[in-house]
Amino acid sequence: MKYFAFLTFLIFTCYLLGFVKKPEKYQWMDRNYTTAIKGFSILTVVWAHSGARLSVGGIQFIAGIGVALFLMCSGYGLEVSYEKNRLKGFWKKRLLSVCLPFWGVELVGLLVTGTFSIKTYLLDFCFLKSATSYGWFMRYIVLCYLIFYVVKRLIKDSRMQTMALFGTFTIWFVLESVFFANPDMPFLRARQMLSFPAGVLLAVNKYKIERTLTRAKNILILTGGYSRPSLHGNNTTECG
Repeated sequence: MKYFAFLTFLIFTCYLLGFVKKPEKYQWMDRNYTTAIKGFSILTVVWAHSGARLSVGGIQFIAGIGVALFLMCSGYGLEVSYEKNRLKGFWKKRLLSVCLPFWGVELVGLLVTGTFSIKTYLLDFCFLKSATSYGWFMRYIVLCYLIFYVVKRLIKDSRMQTMALFGTFTIWFVLESVFFANPDMPFLRARQMLSFPAGVLLAVNKYKIERTLTRAKNILILTGGYSRPSLHGNNTTECG
């Protein structure tokens, strides 16, 4: 347990240090904001799985929350990018920022652990069969990218795009749950199904949500500025 406690301290200290002396301001769901959430999500997965390796039980569900947050931010980012650039350079960006780092790390890992074989790596490279226990996520997110691309390519109406996206992921959820559930980790992928499209929906309604949050903040400021709870009861004290 002491090793896990030290690891916990180390991980979250390093995460918080990333915010020290940062000149950029974080706005709601901008690039810096979502990058910070993604970083936090990755650390929760590392933390939970490290705990499992150190025989610390009852925290593994947190890794699922981290994966869900990461997928939500991914869906959000893709939709924001689509609104600015449509599908221009879509696969090039995914290849350079997601696939190439994964292929490189996977190759080094297989070589270091002595489990490398050409067949294993090629299957993993093509996302047909994972060479490692965590490889399922890459196959999953690449399929998310593919569904997003096809929906945006074939359907032009934004409302229909959102409906088609949720409909496709719902069908995928049913198929995954009924026919493709992993007996060792049942519903590993199925329980994440709505995270990616939820992120897309969040981006579609970004400005509506921002207006609502701004209005709520203004109301809190106004009500907080003109009245405050009395320290001696439920009466309010007027602040001129």
